Amino acid sequence: MYRQTGCSDSVLLLTYEAWSQLYYTLSDFAKAQEYSLKMLKSAEAAGNVYAQAQCNTMIAQLFNQTNQAEKGIVYARKAVVLLDRITDMNEKISILFALSKRYLWHYQDTKTVTSLDSSEMFSRMQIEIAKKLGNRKSFSKAYNNLQGVEFERGNLQKALKLLDSSFEYLDKTRFGDVRLCYSDKADILLQLKKFDDAERLADSALHYDSLIGNNAFIAETYALLSKIAKEKGDFKKAFTFNELAAAITDSIRTVEKSEAVNELEKKYNQAKNQNTIKDLDKKKQLYLFLAIAGLLAATTIGFFLRQQSLKHKKNILETEQRLNRARMNPHFFFNALTTLQKFALRENDGQAMASNLSKFSNIMRETLESTYKEYVTIEQEIEFLNEYLEVQKIRFPQTFSYEVAADKELDIDELQIPAMIIQPFVENSIEHGFVGVDYPGKITVIFTTQNKELLIQITDNGKGLVTSAKENNEHISRASQIIKDRIYLLNIKLKTRAGFSIDNNSSGNGVVVKIHLPLLYKEQTK
Repeated sequence: MYRQTGCSDSVLLLTYEAWSQLYYTLSDFAKAQEYSLKMLKSAEAAGNVYAQAQCNTMIAQLFNQTNQAEKGIVYARKAVVLLDRITDMNEKISILFALSKRYLWHYQDTKTVTSLDSSEMFSRMQIEIAKKLGNRKSFSKAYNNLQGVEFERGNLQKALKLLDSSFEYLDKTRFGDVRLCYSDKADILLQLKKFDDAERLADSALHYDSLIGNNAFIAETYALLSKIAKEKGDFKKAFTFNELAAAITDSIRTVEKSEAVNELEKKYNQAKNQNTIKDLDKKKQLYLFLAIAGLLAATTIGFFLRQQSLKHKKNILETEQRLNRARMNPHFFFNALTTLQKFALRENDGQAMASNLSKFSNIMRETLESTYKEYVTIEQEIEFLNEYLEVQKIRFPQTFSYEVAADKELDIDELQIPAMIIQPFVENSIEHGFVGVDYPGKITVIFTTQNKELLIQITDNGKGLVTSAKENNEHISRASQIIKDRIYLLNIKLKTRAGFSIDNNSSGNGVVVKIHLPLLYKEQTK
């Protein structure tokens, strides 16, 4: 009749609810799930918050009945989120009762203590609202849930008193509530070892179960009667009731039924997602236009700053990439190994060979480690330069001498400099500065202070800049670029004003390189 009027599905809320409850009573949980999900869809379409919360508690109940407690509590939590939006107080206490029951069930299945506390909290909230409304029926429901909480905590006498209070406010025409009170009280009396009274109340619960026709309730009462008979020593009766309970439970909690309930939920969620996608498609053009307009406005306003930032980052990245590539000349390693091989064949001096190999291996290690270290101490740099120059002297015997020294006032084991900052200039002097000269070369590296800065002076007596070949100029340029990159990064990171210069030696032949660095101690670079 509703459909003949052309109304939307939102008017079918009560019909879907009745169908869901009917199939739940018949223990057809797949059908109950089908109509619960239809009801939820209608409730969402109508914007009915109370009905949405009610549907979520119904779905939670269905998952609980199919041994899926964790999925059930997910839907219970969805109902909790909706509580504050329910303005009708009678509707709110109805949801509070359902939530208290669902969380109590969750505790019984999972022993999650917080769920037991939540169950009590929702019942207390229900009682407070019921007092303001004068709703006696709600008292009965809340007290029943509270007795369940106390029963699980082992407070049997307190649970019994709460159950008596529940029975006092009970609407005797609601068979489901009446059978629950009888069943719960029988369970408590069983724990108190009052077996005859427990059996009598369980029989009363079974009577109301048969009037309702809910197979799940009947199975629960059969299981209770089985426990009572076992405690009384009537094992035949206990076995009979246990078989009856198992037969019903097996029929209503099959794997197939659980899968059917899950499949319906899956289909509902897929349909909901498809509808959401359609709604988004309708709004996409407007949102896209607004997004593009906003993006263009933001881009226009911030264009200059953005470009400056990107340029700055680009310079840093390019510099770091150049530094990763600008490690010690790989030809040095090849030539050094060849020289060591010739030395071994010519001199046949094992001790000298071992010493030279040790120096060479130290150079390789320091070179590789410099890839990962930003700074080294002056002491480490002096050791590295001495070993490097010793290996170079094997390659170029009687070509040059050298001196590497530091001012005595410097804390060479504490002061730090950027790694591999001196080697490129020393390499240039050896590989190119002394080529073609007819006199002994000399390289001097001195560490000292000047104007509260560290001054590193690298001097050679080679060909110099003006008279050097093109290859020499290119190598000087490469060395200059390496140090320029290192100092650029140093100044950005430490907010310093480090710098360097490279000129012909005014007091004679060769080149003088002066590097000005901040006095940088270990503690400052941690």
